[in-house]
Amino acid sequence: MRDYSIAEGSYLADLGAVVVRLLVWIEARNRSTGLVEATGFWTGQDVRSFSIGGVSRTYYGAGGLLGIEPIRASVGLSVRMHKLSLSRVPAEVQNLIHGYDARLAPVEVHRALFHPATRALISEPHRILKGTVEEMPVPRAVENTEAAMSITVASAARSLTRALTVRKSDAAQRAVNSDDRGREYAATSGAVGVFWNQMENRGSPPPTAPATATLEDTKDKG
Repeated sequence: MRDYSIAEGSYLADLGAVVVRLLVWIEARNRSTGLVEATGFWTGQDVRSFSIGGVSRTYYGAGGLLGIEPIRASVGLSVRMHKLSLSRVPAEVQNLIHGYDARLAPVEVHRALFHPATRALISEPHRILKGTVEEMPVPRAVENTEAAMSITVASAARSLTRALTVRKSDAAQRAVNSDDRGREYAATSGAVGVFWNQMENRGSPPPTAPATATLEDTKDKG
């Protein structure tokens, strides 16, 4: 069950008309700088800022975001795919296509409710989808067809399907942090046995010292 704010719940309880707008937030990697930067689109007009979780976000409208397939929630851990439709005409969409690497980029979709008469925002937009970019193909433009593209977004359950990293070299770890020596001996891990501060090359326990005869043993022999 989705949680609504007090203002949204009160307004929806009156069963009045409401204007719904969808907001899409994509955090992709800039191809030039390598930094992760965010771009927002919404189904409204012009450019508008919304407060999401206390942080101001800027969303571009005027046809950049054409629509989203109905989002259906379900019980379980299955990975669900959702389609977002973008127009390739706006400069902001062109910048996203050519200037950013959106592979596995985090995506959030929020829904904003507006008063039909005043067009005032009823409450802070609430999130209806969180996931990552699964596919973002860019088809060639065909004459007399709509210049649109679709983005496939996988639900957050996709992260549960990622396999664990079984092997990782010291060189790969140093590439992330040159001072990190956590995998310095990864290549020989398991090949060298360690027994109470004593090392054996073949991984076998150190030889046991001969037992010293005790007084009880001497009496028994006598």
